[in-house]
Amino acid sequence: MNATTNIHQGDIYEIAENASKHKAAAERWFRRSSHSSPKVRLFCFPYAGGSSRIFREWHDWCGPEVELVAIELPGRGFNSRSPVINDMSTMIERILPVIDPLLDRPFALFGHSMGALISFELSRALRASGRKTPLRLFVSGMRAPHLRGGYQIHSLPDKEFIEALRTLNGTPAELLSDSSLLEMFVPTLRADLHLSETYQFIPGTPLQHPITVFGGINDVTTPSERLREWQRHTRSSCTVRLLEGDHFFINQNAHLVAASILKSLGRVSTPAAFESIFTHTTTEPIVREAEPAYSSGD
Repeated sequence: MNATTNIHQGDIYEIAENASKHKAAAERWFRRSSHSSPKVRLFCFPYAGGSSRIFREWHDWCGPEVELVAIELPGRGFNSRSPVINDMSTMIERILPVIDPLLDRPFALFGHSMGALISFELSRALRASGRKTPLRLFVSGMRAPHLRGGYQIHSLPDKEFIEALRTLNGTPAELLSDSSLLEMFVPTLRADLHLSETYQFIPGTPLQHPITVFGGINDVTTPSERLREWQRHTRSSCTVRLLEGDHFFINQNAHLVAASILKSLGRVSTPAAFESIFTHTTTEPIVREAEPAYSSGD
């Protein structure tokens, strides 16, 4: 009897220990605001090579009504122990179970460049799995998913790869000139670029929630006509907002993007400091009918 009891107790301890490890592993995916009862959660996905740190100022901007959840993708920051993921299907499979406990209140998704594609595919996966879906999808610096990408750099030799990064103007010059830092940074960046550059759109039913698209006026990698094509991926409204800058306009205009997101969510009040900045954005609402980018069915 005692032996049986001991075995059962051991099983319980093992289950508890495994649950604790799983919770700790899941928590490494997120950098969260410390709000006790937010009205909305905003999940933010970084661009290739980026980490949750690019959203560090957003926590203060969002205020108490919005909990900002910055995603720490594997292979960087607090999630550096986990191997990087270089394909979209695996990325979504890994995200779904860890994000599920945080879907207990209204939420929205935002992503820039690679993060935009991840946010889009996560929206589709949430719907397909019967989970709650976002109030709105915010995408930035990324062509519509059904359009093929342009020049690919993820498999270039190191020298050409570094020069391509200089051209994109998103990697600090001091990092590009430091061989030891590059040795640590490049593998993760190559994996991220492999994910986004080899992404294959699979036709399915358009999303039901609205999409807001941000773009840089001088972004030669994603001209405005490729941004407008996002309208094909929703049965609701689609709005394109253009800001000054190139592909990495978000680094200089993060406050404009954050303010626009807060205003679009509607359920939360926009901080007074942000009310005057919308004159700096070019907004193009797209609500007209368009040829679908999908075949019938999911």
